[in-house]
Formats: sequence, C-alpha cells, structure tokens
Amino acid sequence: MSLTVGGSHMLLCRTAIRRGSTKKTLHTSASRMKAIENQSRRNNLKLLTGVGIFGFTAVVAANATFVTKTPELVAVKEEAETVETEKVEIEAVEAAAVDEETAVAEAAQIAAEKALAAETIAEEAEAVEAARMAAEEVAAAEAARIAAEEAAAAEAARMAAEEATAAEASRVAAEEAAAA
Repeated sequence: MSLTVGGSHMLLCRTAIRRGSTKKTLHTSASRMKAIENQSRRNNLKLLTGVGIFGFTAVVAANATFVTKTPELVAVKEEAETVETEKVEIEAVEAAAVDEETAVAEAAQIAAEKALAAETIAEEAEAVEAARMAAEEVAAAEAARIAAEEAAAAEAARMAAEEATAAEASRVAAEEAAAA
C-alpha cells in the first residue's frame, strides 16, 4: 500500500519505517559488496606490481652506475696508507724490543730476589740449628749437673748410713761391755 504521490519516495519511507531507521547504509546489496572486493584486489595487485618494478629499477641502476676516483688521489692515498702501515710496524717492533728488554730486566731482578731470599732462608736455618744445638748442650749440662747433685746426695746418704751403722755398732758394743 503505497501512495501514488511520489510513489517511489513513499515506498522508501515505508521500508525505512519497517527497518526502524531512515539512515541508508553504505553497502546495500551483495553485488555492491562484490564490486568493492574486486576493486580492493585490483588495488593490491597494482601495489605489488609497483613495488616489483621499483626494486628491479633500483638493482639495474645500482649495477649500471660506476663510481670512479681520480687516479692521482688513489695513488697518493695508497702511498699514505703504505707509509702509515710501515710506521705502525716499526713502532710495533720497537715496542716489542723494549718489552723484551724490560722482561729480561724484570726476570733478572726476580732471580736476584729469589737468590737473596734463598740465602736469607739458609742463614736463618743455620741460626736455628745453632740455637737448637746450644739448647741441647745446655740441657745436657743441666742433666749432668742434676746427675752430679743426685750422686753427691746419694754418697752423702750412704756415708750418713755408714756412720749411723758404725755409731749403732759402737753403742751396741758399749752396751755389751757395760753389761759384761
């Protein structure tokens, strides 16, 4: 039931009322959607073709272009590099010679220090041995003195015992004589 006045317009209004919106969408049909997809594919193909052609052109241009230097500048630069290389080699040899001399001097100094240390250790060992021997002699002398004192004490005890025995014998003899 559409109105005849502006029939197509009225039909559109009726459709909009049924949908609940008067706003038209961008994609109104499947055929339009297919056309948009086809257009997108064509654009992607154009982009890929452009990138391929640019890459090919860049490679060809790089291979076809030669960068040359002035021969005089090249010769001067090579000579300067040769001179610089020779200077570096000479400095390296001199540094190695100085390092070798320094190493020899340090080795000699270390050897002298080791010899001095060995000498000092030997002297200290001799002093320790002499002190040990002196201590042994002192200990032996002390042992001999103690042994002599003990022998003298034993002799004095023996003599005292003999005197006591003689005194006892004379006392017993005196008692016997008095009793007789």
